[in-house]
Amino acid sequence: MIVLNVNELTKVYKMYSRPINRLKEILFRRTYHQKFVALDHITFNVEEGQTIGIIGDNGSGKSTLLKILARTLTPTSGLVEVKGMVSALLELGSGFHPELSGLENIYFYASLLGIGRGMMKKKVSDIIAFSEIGDFINYPIKTYSTGMFVRLAFSVATLIDPNILIIDEALSVGDQYFQKKCLDKMIDFKNNGKTILFCSHDMYQIKIFCDTTIWLHHGRVMMMGPTQDVVNAYVDFGLTRVGATKPETPDSIYAKKESKFLVIYDLKVNQLDERSLCIEFAVESKEPYYGHVGWGILRKDRLQISFALTSDHKQGPYLFTDQKRHVKITIKELNLVEANYILCVGILDREAYIPLIIESHEVHLKTNIHVVNSLCRIDSSFDVT
Repeated sequence: MIVLNVNELTKVYKMYSRPINRLKEILFRRTYHQKFVALDHITFNVEEGQTIGIIGDNGSGKSTLLKILARTLTPTSGLVEVKGMVSALLELGSGFHPELSGLENIYFYASLLGIGRGMMKKKVSDIIAFSEIGDFINYPIKTYSTGMFVRLAFSVATLIDPNILIIDEALSVGDQYFQKKCLDKMIDFKNNGKTILFCSHDMYQIKIFCDTTIWLHHGRVMMMGPTQDVVNAYVDFGLTRVGATKPETPDSIYAKKESKFLVIYDLKVNQLDERSLCIEFAVESKEPYYGHVGWGILRKDRLQISFALTSDHKQGPYLFTDQKRHVKITIKELNLVEANYILCVGILDREAYIPLIIESHEVHLKTNIHVVNSLCRIDSSFDVT
């Protein structure tokens, strides 16, 4: 079922060089403004239960789009149809009064959504507990730190149990512990069939959380589709704009890569049976660094067969230090024909996009498979101690 229908949505702002020009335009019936098109005929649909990522450069129209969907901004033209209650966590301060206490703002925000005080009394204790701001719930919002504000705002936005949840960059200012807690809560929303629109500049969070992503550029939809494809296209576009080289091909990505501060050693590959494989190695770092573990299997002609990353939102990146960390990767369901392969392991950056160090090992895999697709989905598990 379609819960969000956006058709030919357009938002045009009138830009005045001086405040008095607004009055002059009314009195003299002449144009004293310039038009800025924030959204230009945007069209898309969102199905119930979908998790949609919104990405794009600053000024691309992301926040304007989400404000219109949250009904805090009126479009210039176009159609927006929303089914169900919408709760939004937009820029700091939206829906809250600075002079009221945190507790009073809970009821104030709920009233804006048409939720009665009686119903909110049943949810207040859960909201306060989730936010973890303690006695500050009785102090005015204006005395809160940015992190405390986000904690309360996210708690209210999610625990009122909306049908559609909209989040615009707000989580980027929270601490790492609460970001993880928020992502876990959003995963619960997703598993319960709720619809989520999530805007972020953090491509790692977008990739692990969103099924479909919309890329906005100068108020237009540049691309909408599977998150991995859209994020890769967006990153490639950014590299082109700054004059960087074209993203690496699988052949160069999996080439041996050394690092000035990371070391991989004692790489061992052991085939457990015809359908499973165990990879073990050790990692040390000259300075503390958070990174992701990844592996890839290539054919002898360097065609990528399969790969995986430790991109689990609950696990997050690992911390590598001068203390040895042992990595054990178990790969199951090896849907490969018997042949020689190049097996690569490595550590990627915090965003799980750029490989920092790569080690490779040629291995002959004995299997009982005779026909296989060129790209496989192979189950794997990671254990880092």
